[in-house]
Amino acid sequence: MTDPRLKKLARLLTEYSTALKRGDRVLLDLIDVPDEFSVELIRAARETGATPLVEVRHTRVSREILRGTNHKHAGLVRDIEMFRMKKVQAYVAIRGSHNASETSDVPNDLMALYSKVLRPVLNYRVNKTRWCVLRWPTPSMAQAANMSTEAFEDFYFDVCTMDYRKMARAMVPLVKRMQKADRVDLKAAGTNLTFSIKGIGAQPCVGLRNIPDGEVFSCPVKNSVNGVIQFNTPTIYSGVRFENIRLEFKDGKIIKATSSNTKRLNEILDTDAGARYIGEFSLG
Repeated sequence: MTDPRLKKLARLLTEYSTALKRGDRVLLDLIDVPDEFSVELIRAARETGATPLVEVRHTRVSREILRGTNHKHAGLVRDIEMFRMKKVQAYVAIRGSHNASETSDVPNDLMALYSKVLRPVLNYRVNKTRWCVLRWPTPSMAQAANMSTEAFEDFYFDVCTMDYRKMARAMVPLVKRMQKADRVDLKAAGTNLTFSIKGIGAQPCVGLRNIPDGEVFSCPVKNSVNGVIQFNTPTIYSGVRFENIRLEFKDGKIIKATSSNTKRLNEILDTDAGARYIGEFSLG
């Protein structure tokens, strides 16, 4: 018997998040996702009258591809993926991972190369399609949250299938407050950061681009960020775990960055000219 939560989530993604309609083509990008949910998502897309195109991927296989990539290979992948992306009106990505650190031994220069070459595909998808991206609950995610797998799955489906239309209405006061704001001061243990969001605006996130959702975001005025921020929770980026991240800013730019893996962190921040500046600030 199929878990009814799978059907509920699939319908939310197809009927609300991407608002599929008859005649649409939607790309379903499924990474380490159980077949049971993949089937429910395909069925839900068809019920709207849309045509689903399906890409099934596995992180272990992707790791091997990345370890042997080069500019020519990445360019070929980019061209193929761009051709396909231009054929669809909507995109849904479900990203699971049996091992959150699976790509931790892929050299950072190869990760950066692949991401840079394929950036046009990402830009097209973000600007030209109706898209939604979410993670799939896995034992490794439950472990990171210090929860049992069952308890984490219950938590996941509760927040992923909530009433986002109701949330959108509840966000209105915060949106108005942030639209009027100028100076933001963040103060906590190890943190004293100031910046301005004057004139930037504020945008509510209500389950249309990411699930789960629930934030109102803005962006600091580029050169206004000054001070220090320290994070007391670990994070995993591209398969690498970082702890005790501390960032020092001057006139908008990160001038010093340390963590449990300071070398790798700074390699990421040196990827391009904009990587040492903040692109978003949100409350939620």
